[in-house]
Amino acid sequence: MEIFQHIFKTLKMIKQTGKILLILLLINVAFTSCNNKKNESTDAEKEKVVADKKEKTTDATHSFDITLVKGSETIEFSETVPSKEGGAIYNDQKSLTDEQGGRNRTIMMFIGKKYNRGKAGIFGIIRVDENLKPFTNVKRGDKSASTLSIRPKDQGDEYNGISGTMTFSDLKYVLPMPMSGAACFTLNFEGEFQKNGNKEDIYHGSGTIVISPEKAMGVYKKK
Repeated sequence: MEIFQHIFKTLKMIKQTGKILLILLLINVAFTSCNNKKNESTDAEKEKVVADKKEKTTDATHSFDITLVKGSETIEFSETVPSKEGGAIYNDQKSLTDEQGGRNRTIMMFIGKKYNRGKAGIFGIIRVDENLKPFTNVKRGDKSASTLSIRPKDQGDEYNGISGTMTFSDLKYVLPMPMSGAACFTLNFEGEFQKNGNKEDIYHGSGTIVISPEKAMGVYKKK
């Protein structure tokens, strides 16, 4: 009998010990689960902070989609480029040729790092009035009109606008100084383009150019 009593006591102790171990195991699982959720939440918060910081410090890209046509020849020129490879600089300076003290207000637009050295890209001088509204007509060499030049390939042919119109949307400025700053906009254009200065070599051009804001300049506003 004593043997059976000893066995029963032992079994009872084992059951109690098992319950305790089970409780401890459940507590450990619950603690681990909570800790993992906390870590996941912390990781998610860190990722969000990094993403927000990247969004605040990364400038939007510039883009363009241009078509030049002459007879059966069609030239397509489309690309998206990093912010540092383009922009639009606003400048207001006294005219050197106007005896009445007039001013030259322009937006110098460019896409492509070294357009003036024969690299592919786009270059334009957009004239604006005293209210910063753009002159929408295109004519090379005319002080009362804007200009637009396109070079689809490095060291390749250049197409200069000789007539046409520009339409601007979402035009905004940032002016750290009253006489200088930057602009961003979407430009749609259509007109005639002269190839390499040849008056007999004319192409019909159209397209869209998007110049995005540069965050380092500050907040861009409509005028």
